[in-house]
Amino acid sequence: MADLNSFSFTGRLTSDASFRTLASGKGILTANVAVNTGYGDYKKTLFIKVQQWGDSGKNVVQYLKKGNLVAGTGEMSRSEWDSSDDIKHVDFVVDVRVIQMLGSKKDNEQPSEQYKISDHPEDIPF
Repeated sequence: MADLNSFSFTGRLTSDASFRTLASGKGILTANVAVNTGYGDYKKTLFIKVQQWGDSGKNVVQYLKKGNLVAGTGEMSRSEWDSSDDIKHVDFVVDVRVIQMLGSKKDNEQPSEQYKISDHPEDIPF
């Protein structure tokens, strides 16, 4: 039986996503996502590199801005590299098949009209 490598996540973009076309003609969308895990004293933040191969990223890159909440599904891999000062780095990279915007940073700062509490008790619908 083959192993299954499927990774699903939700998190916030730490910077604007970018799209570039490589010399081979292939396009690639790249972004970095902060994913929170745990709670209280056990809360941690994982920083994950996200990439999507092909030209489909060209259509969504303009919407993937810093602070936006996104969800994605893809295959996770691990990348190791040494910096010029001989420090070993490890990155987790997700080759996403699907990436979806769930909300903007602005949406998180103000409550939506649907849940805004009124200053006038008689306006409450129940």
